[in-house]
Amino acid sequence: MTIATGARQLRAWCALVFMAAASACAAQSLIGKRLEILQDSITAELMGLSEVVQRDAWTPSEEMVPSLGLSDDISWVRLKLDSRGENGLLIEIQNAGIDELTGYMMCDGKVVATYNRGVLQDGSHDGAFGAYPTFPIPLVECEELHAVFRLKSSKPLLLPMRIAGPREVLNDAHKRDILFAAYFGVILVMLLYNLFLFFSVGDRSYLEYSLFIFMIGGTQLVLNGYAPYFNVESWPWLNERITHVFGVFSGLTTIVFAQNFLRMSRYVPWLHKLLNGYFVIYLLALVLTILGQLIWAYNVINFCAAAIFFFIPGAIITMRKGYSPAKYFLLAFSIFIVAVVVFVMKDAGVIPYNAWTFFALPLGSAIEMVLLSLALASRINQLKKESAHAREEQLRISQINERMVREQNTKLEERVRDRTADLEEVNANMRTTLEELQSAQQQLVQSEKLASIGQLTAGIAHELNNPINFVSSSAQSLRRDFEDLNAIIDLIKAIDPSAINLNEQVSSVKDKLSQLDIEFTQKEIEELLNGIEDGTVRTSEIVKGLRIFSRMDGDNFIQAQLNELIESTLIVLRSNFKDAAVLQLNLGEEMPPVMCQPGRLNQVFMNIIINAIQAMDELGRDVEENILSIETERIDSDGEAWAQVRIKDVGPGMSEAVKSQIFDPFFTTKPVGEGTGLGLSIVMGILRDHNAEVEVESEEGLGTEFIIRFPL
Repeated sequence: MTIATGARQLRAWCALVFMAAASACAAQSLIGKRLEILQDSITAELMGLSEVVQRDAWTPSEEMVPSLGLSDDISWVRLKLDSRGENGLLIEIQNAGIDELTGYMMCDGKVVATYNRGVLQDGSHDGAFGAYPTFPIPLVECEELHAVFRLKSSKPLLLPMRIAGPREVLNDAHKRDILFAAYFGVILVMLLYNLFLFFSVGDRSYLEYSLFIFMIGGTQLVLNGYAPYFNVESWPWLNERITHVFGVFSGLTTIVFAQNFLRMSRYVPWLHKLLNGYFVIYLLALVLTILGQLIWAYNVINFCAAAIFFFIPGAIITMRKGYSPAKYFLLAFSIFIVAVVVFVMKDAGVIPYNAWTFFALPLGSAIEMVLLSLALASRINQLKKESAHAREEQLRISQINERMVREQNTKLEERVRDRTADLEEVNANMRTTLEELQSAQQQLVQSEKLASIGQLTAGIAHELNNPINFVSSSAQSLRRDFEDLNAIIDLIKAIDPSAINLNEQVSSVKDKLSQLDIEFTQKEIEELLNGIEDGTVRTSEIVKGLRIFSRMDGDNFIQAQLNELIESTLIVLRSNFKDAAVLQLNLGEEMPPVMCQPGRLNQVFMNIIINAIQAMDELGRDVEENILSIETERIDSDGEAWAQVRIKDVGPGMSEAVKSQIFDPFFTTKPVGEGTGLGLSIVMGILRDHNAEVEVESEEGLGTEFIIRFPL
């Protein structure tokens, strides 16, 4: 819808309403001051018609349009009629929103006709005089003729009443019908047009506006008595609540439409949150309506209706922030608010009740709808401008980004070249440093090996020195004994059997034998020979163990016995046990051979055993208290087999923190200068090469046990 088209529609609608309202104003002759009112919440509801009529509590009305307020109680209205001049005319109550309305025509105190909302109990009057309830004045002769009405409503109860002829009432009803038919036509056209725009454009605002149009227009039609034309009376539950239902949903759709159209969440966030609160209160009114608490529901709806006053500052703020469609919205709701204020002041009796005040609300809502259509049209133009501006801005930003990317690429290339040169220099330094570290590590590993070899050499020298010294000293003693024996042998060789002094020669030999104590010498020679033999055997064992320990097979894996490797290691380390620890050796029988590098495994056992001996020796206990236990056994479990070695000491043990680091390179608990921290790191490397598992169990004060498992 264009702005020019909307303006033409607005002028046509205003002209139509002006003519209808002017005609209605000319025809109005209200009789409110002729009425008498009885409002007694107890007696009016419990007493019968005759008792009500005879009461003296009737109050004359002082207003042209009496206002009975908002109450759930029964109200009675009495009108004294001219039995001669007003016979055959109609009493019209211009309020279609009365929930319960019963009329009684009484002639000289007797009921001559009873009407339910203007229809006789026998159905003879079909309500063909329009949307307002009308009550024919019967053609009877009597001294006193009264019309009594029993009323009850869940909405403010106004009684604009007049007495007119059937033709006049019918003509006015036709004018109203034409007016509201035009009103309904405008609503229908705008509803269908905006639905078409919604399905064409896909903008949710058109759907929200369509719902808003439907609810606002439906509310006006219901308030003016046109609900029966839509057969609502066939649903009594809905018919009783239809005004409240339309009131709730018109409020809800108005809030949703205003929030999104004015972009309140973006421009006026505080008002957006406030309207969300009103939205929730409207839902409370809907619940009260469903539960039948219509008076409460009406009050809550009226309270929430005040939310439209916040639309004015919201539209002003949004308009000041450059959103041009807000000016149409501001004008539309300003007119509608004025119409609402006029309608409320009319109901409250502040301003006169006439056609202008009565039609203020439908007129205001019609103008509002047309202006909001203009606002939506302006919004389309605004969106086009914003879209074009956004595209221009996006193009400008893309050009800026492209220029920045080119500049950044140039700078980046320069930085990459500089950084590459720096990295090459750093890499060269790192390679040099790495080579130095590797060299230092190799030197440390070599130092560790040399230290172990030095320690082994000292121990082996000590082990070999004992039997060699014993053999040497025994050889000297044996040499002296052989010299004595040689002296005897020489004397015996010198005996001449044919000599005269043979007896003297034999006597000298005997004297010599007695001097040398030949029996002791013979016994000593035997002992010395046995000792020399023991020394040679001991030396042979040491040499054999050293040969096994120092076995060099390169990187080749061969079959070897773990028991033999452990025994050779213990032979080499025999001197380390002296005055240090007691060995408990329990080697399993029939241990299967394992594929290994024997020389490297000997280094594993040696490092672990030396660490255990040194740890126990540091405690300063007696030798008998330092026990080193070594066990081997074969383990079979779940179809798998291992050769297991357990090396356990009764040393100080380790904490969890220390135990977690013992295999780290260069970690040691020994004082500075007494260890490199590479022993157990080398052990772990060798065991990994053999696919072996190592487990360490240790507790402070209770010792440490290494459990090594070799797969078979």
